[in-house]
Amino acid sequence: MLIKLEINRKNIEKNLEKIKSINKNIICVLKDNAYGLEIKNILPILIENDCFYFAVAYIGEALEIKKIIQKKYPDKADKIKIMTLNYIEEKEIKKTVKNDIELTIFNFEQLESYINASAKGKKLKIHIKLNTGMNRLGFNENEIDKLTEILRGNPNLEIISVFSHISHAENKKETEEQIIKYDKMMSVFDKNSIKYKFKHIQASPLLFKYKEKYNYDFVRTGMAIYGMEPLKEKVGLYNTVKLSSKIINIRKVKKGESVSYGNGEPLEKDGKIAIIPVGYAHGLQKQIENKNAYVLIKGKRSYILGEICMDMIITDITDIEDAVIGSEAVIIGKQGSEEISLSKMAEWTGTIQDDVLTKWERKIKRSVANLPKN
Repeated sequence: MLIKLEINRKNIEKNLEKIKSINKNIICVLKDNAYGLEIKNILPILIENDCFYFAVAYIGEALEIKKIIQKKYPDKADKIKIMTLNYIEEKEIKKTVKNDIELTIFNFEQLESYINASAKGKKLKIHIKLNTGMNRLGFNENEIDKLTEILRGNPNLEIISVFSHISHAENKKETEEQIIKYDKMMSVFDKNSIKYKFKHIQASPLLFKYKEKYNYDFVRTGMAIYGMEPLKEKVGLYNTVKLSSKIINIRKVKKGESVSYGNGEPLEKDGKIAIIPVGYAHGLQKQIENKNAYVLIKGKRSYILGEICMDMIITDITDIEDAVIGSEAVIIGKQGSEEISLSKMAEWTGTIQDDVLTKWERKIKRSVANLPKN
């Protein structure tokens, strides 16, 4: 394929070091196929760097992890723990018990359904999600008494953890209110002698904003592993992705002509343009049009001209004299002294880094490479 996505193993390892310097107990988030980078690529890096607890969205991802472990790391199988974060259908519950996969519980209907569907005599391993202000998933404060009563009456439930999620880590007041609510809700569990193993509320933003202050037992981290800056102020994570293509055509254009679809602004001078086979069908979002967005060619900025096409973009190479057909064009990543980060692409598209990373077409080949450290 004319587009490739390289994953920088060394920089993932450097990011893991930064995370562990604050909280060494990591639940590595591999949901949505490792944020689009593919579980099969990321899981070995994590295991080989002594990470053994993983969080996924769905049962299929958990089973994929199990399959890779059995094939490549059978000696590590007893260490591996996997929790699902999203809803698992009732028909899949026995499969989770059989494969020792842990489930997240976030409402009473789901809890009752899972209890009814679980195999008799076998422990159902669960994580209890509390709503402290995100208002997405989780039990509310006024539901905790009822919840603890149900938990106390079901000995086949093994509570691995009770956790929550901070909605806006950079807002100190809201964060502190959520933490206070979480601690208050946890006190009800303790008062009612509900046994659980762990507590965690920390994700990447909270980890880097407040350091060890809210460590509890674990940090659930995804974006920081993949080099996505979790706060407005950069915390020094290493970019782990390089997405590149190459020039497939070069044209000379004259002052007053326009390029791409529509009646774009006419060119202000004679010049030279490059055609690169990457477009919105591959995940390059059209919102970057007219945003001074660029790619990197020969270590220089080559600005995007006109509309993004379905599978092509047009860039200005007037001042890049050594650019030729076949020259590498970097869409995300580093070339020479220049770099286009995920946060820069997110700024151009008016979205978040996670959205940029997970948009890239599945057919684009992902591979792990020991690229130069940033």
